[in-house]
Order: sequence, then C-alpha cells, then structure tokens
Amino acid sequence: MEEFFAPQDELRIEIAMTAARLIAEEGLDYATARNQAVKALLGKQRVPRERLPSDQDIQDELRAYQALFQADSQPGELNELREVALQFMQGIQQFEPIVYGAAVNGTGSAHSDVHIIAFADDEKEVDYWLLNQNINFDACEDALLAGKSFPAVAFRWKQRWFQLGVASPVQRRGLLNRQAPDGTLFQTDTAGLTRLISQIEAP
Repeated sequence: MEEFFAPQDELRIEIAMTAARLIAEEGLDYATARNQAVKALLGKQRVPRERLPSDQDIQDELRAYQALFQADSQPGELNELREVALQFMQGIQQFEPIVYGAAVNGTGSAHSDVHIIAFADDEKEVDYWLLNQNINFDACEDALLAGKSFPAVAFRWKQRWFQLGVASPVQRRGLLNRQAPDGTLFQTDTAGLTRLISQIEAP
C-alpha cells in the first residue's frame, strides 16, 4: 500500500475539514468521519497516524462549518439536544450524572447522540433503573472520557440515541469540570447543563 506525502499542515487541515462536513451532515462520530475523510481524499493511500487531525482539530473545523452553513438551524438543534439530555439527567439524578460531548461543547445538532456517565458502585444498579423505566438497552462500545473507558449501554429515548456509561463514584470529582485551553467545557453536571441552556434562552 502506498504512503501519501504532502505538506503536513495542509493535509491535516483538509482531512479535518472533510471529516467536519461528514459529522455535520451525516452525524458520524469523529473516528468514523476521520477514516472516511481519508478514504474520500486519498483512496487506499496510507497516512501516518501522526499526520492525521486530532479530535480537537476536527471540532474546530466543525464549529467553522456550522457557523458558515448551519447558523440558522444549529443553535436551535443544540438547545433541543441539551433539553433532552437534561430531562434524562434529572430522572437519573440519584446517580449524579455528568454529560459530555456535543451537548456540552456546543457542536450538537439534530444528528448528535447524548453521552452521559452515571456513577454507581455496581453498574447493574443503573441497568435495573433503566429496566424499571421500561427503557430497552443494549451493551455497546465503552464510553470514553478523560482518557478512560467505562462500560456502557445504548438506547433510544425521546427520539435520541443515548450512550450511558457507568463509573465508580470515587471517579466523579476527577472527571467533572475539565476544560479545554480555550475554556470550552468537556463535561458538566445537571446544574451546569441548566446554565448552558439558560445562556441560549437568555434574550
């Protein structure tokens, strides 16, 4: 398989822009969008991992794409995503949930899933809660947050897909309120999400 060589920054930016468009238009996750962007741009040519855009690179391009092409629709879709996430978090408040991903970082849209971590000594406690709410779920790939992975389930609720991970209560403080260098939140709790919604709704 051939290796592809081009100016590093130019290649990284082009892949990031293409991946961002795929996320915005098709709702792909970052890893899938990055892989499809490479395939669309370069076919079977291999790109060294160190020359691929990071998730942050793609997120920056996603923000730019949304501002340019989805400025009329994306803010409202983001607010709807946050409202649904908040309703679910209020219901599962006994597990002190935190939400992360597109609902928090501001890139959420009609395509976005809701990503939540609940905290319990035994993940079966959360499973039982879901069953008692008549929410059918399936095991899925682990939830990833702050470089850590957590067992997770996936389910559909109020026309949204959710990924719900479970972590130990002792891990909560270390996961909450981390921020990007630009001040963007990575995740927040119920009160923090309420504040984010209020900021959008404020005149």
